[in-house]
Amino acid sequence: MIYRTFILLLICASLSFAKTSVSQMESIPLPGQLSYVGKGISLGLGLGTIHPLSGEDDVLAAWNGVFEYFYGTHFSAGGNVWIYGGNIDLHTMILFARYRVHGRIHCKLHDKFSFYIAPLLWFENTDIESIHDDIVHEEGVESEWVEKKPASSVTGVYENAPEQNGFALGGELGFGWKFIGNLGLTGNVTFEKSFSTSVLVNSSFGFAYDIREHFSFLQENFNAVWLSFEGSFRRYLQKKWDRTARNFLFGINLAL
Repeated sequence: MIYRTFILLLICASLSFAKTSVSQMESIPLPGQLSYVGKGISLGLGLGTIHPLSGEDDVLAAWNGVFEYFYGTHFSAGGNVWIYGGNIDLHTMILFARYRVHGRIHCKLHDKFSFYIAPLLWFENTDIESIHDDIVHEEGVESEWVEKKPASSVTGVYENAPEQNGFALGGELGFGWKFIGNLGLTGNVTFEKSFSTSVLVNSSFGFAYDIREHFSFLQENFNAVWLSFEGSFRRYLQKKWDRTARNFLFGINLAL
């Protein structure tokens, strides 16, 4: 299925290459605080919250920074840093970090609609065992969180959590649609397989609005300035981990 989609995108890129010049490119919002720019640089920043465990009351802060360079109308590459964490009680703070590099093949079917396929490489430093050890043993403090959600060898509700410490390979399908004036719609589906056997599926959906035309300074310095709101849901395909994480981000993207 993936290779057929890849071939379809290559055919689409070949057919549209001669019809589209870089100077004609119109910025289109993309998932993850990005935008399609045809040729140039796209920078994004997102801030919000994540609920790591559906049905639980733990809410952590989330931050996403992303960089993308468009080599031409159909190919781009970049990376992002995804961080979330916060205080889980008066004594304990946890921090998770994920790092990603990727390439994208874009197919612009219309002046206001584009979709893409992207191979991904992730690295994450989330070590559940060490987090539990830090919470329980640091300075001899017994965490209120651990007392509320007792654990055996790992932290409370994370007892059966899939290992996330290391590399993961995957792929992404996504789209952006500038459907009414400067208002856009975005969405994607991501599939990841880590080297520690866990499998993660993530989907997102969002809206974005280009504020560039409302400010002369932005018109002089940027091709587009997108403000966005995006929600996503991620789930590990593992019987012992029957939970879905939800996160919501407000973001800004600068198309250069």
